[in-house]
Amino acid sequence: MPANLLADIGIIAAVILMIYVGVKILAAPIKGILKFLLHAGAGIGFLILVNLVGGFFNFYLPITWPRVLVAGLAGIPGIALLILLKLFF
Repeated sequence: MPANLLADIGIIAAVILMIYVGVKILAAPIKGILKFLLHAGAGIGFLILVNLVGGFFNFYLPITWPRVLVAGLAGIPGIALLILLKLFF
């Protein structure tokens, strides 16, 4: 009887370990997606802020996905790049 008990404990431990490893493997992409969405939200926020301030100077940056990506991934330097591109081109 104790041999069966040890085998059952071993199986339970192996299942718990596999679940733990599976969660760790799947958590990395989900964490990356959440980080990307957070940065995209910050990019939209920055573009809205630029449009609010730029409204006083008759300056407007349309909010499009490429601009949101640049603003979200590059942050403040990306916004500065978008403003410079809009001013010179």
